[in-house]
Amino acid sequence: MLTLELEQASEGPNASSKRLMEIRERYGEIALDVQALSHELHSSKLEYLGIVAGLRTFCQEFSEQQSVDVEFTHENVPSQIPPEVSLCLFRVAQEALHNALKHSGRREFAVHLLGSQGEIELEVSDTGAGFDVEGAKASKGLGLISMQERAHLVKGILSIESKPGCGTRVFVRVPVGAVIALDALAESVGRT
Repeated sequence: MLTLELEQASEGPNASSKRLMEIRERYGEIALDVQALSHELHSSKLEYLGIVAGLRTFCQEFSEQQSVDVEFTHENVPSQIPPEVSLCLFRVAQEALHNALKHSGRREFAVHLLGSQGEIELEVSDTGAGFDVEGAKASKGLGLISMQERAHLVKGILSIESKPGCGTRVFVRVPVGAVIALDALAESVGRT
């Protein structure tokens, strides 16, 4: 559309700098949107600094962009997590927060990441409108299917707990046994 608008604006004898400035402004807005989308699709912080920094940054940016409050907490998260597990957790958190914003009717959300013996868990929750989980699964909502498939690809388990009027809790548990065991061993060796 921008190409067509530029052609139309520059062809006629009435080519105005005002019209070209409007097109330039629209181009700038589109460039910012593409940059934000690109950043959301591939977080460099996730890749280079890990899941905790990646999710923390995403939650902060989501809070600012959407004018909501996202409380992010983490506990015992190993420093080294396979990239496919980090990406899965990151994408599930993104989808769950976008769904919560769209459907919960609330402006406050919680994201918690927990490392435990042999696995890592992610929980995204709200105290909003809730929904009928079985009904949503039957309607084959793309977001729910996407989260389920992502968890399945890394041998994880996804569960969604919700009832109309009672909020929603999206929970993912992914095995990362060797990674957490090595981190615990390194930590205990470092103490001696």
